[in-house]
Amino acid sequence: MQQTQTIHAPQANHPPLVLNRREAAEALRISVRQLDSLLRRGEIAATRIDSRVVVSWRELLRFVEKKSRARQQLRERVAGCESSAE
Repeated sequence: MQQTQTIHAPQANHPPLVLNRREAAEALRISVRQLDSLLRRGEIAATRIDSRVVVSWRELLRFVEKKSRARQQLRERVAGCESSAE
């Protein structure tokens, strides 16, 4: 008796290309209201697909990187001011 083997298609283990506003807010651990404020100020770019507003993963990563760099630069400036005051 021959054994048959079932071959399944590989599952895609990557995140979606875009997130809706709720998903983007959850990814950033902020409220939708805070996300909407960032969108209005242009700190995060969104795209409209039909009537839906979506944000790409790449855009969220860009935003977080930008905020991280700004925070690091501020720390370095504060540390420089503290060391020159001594």
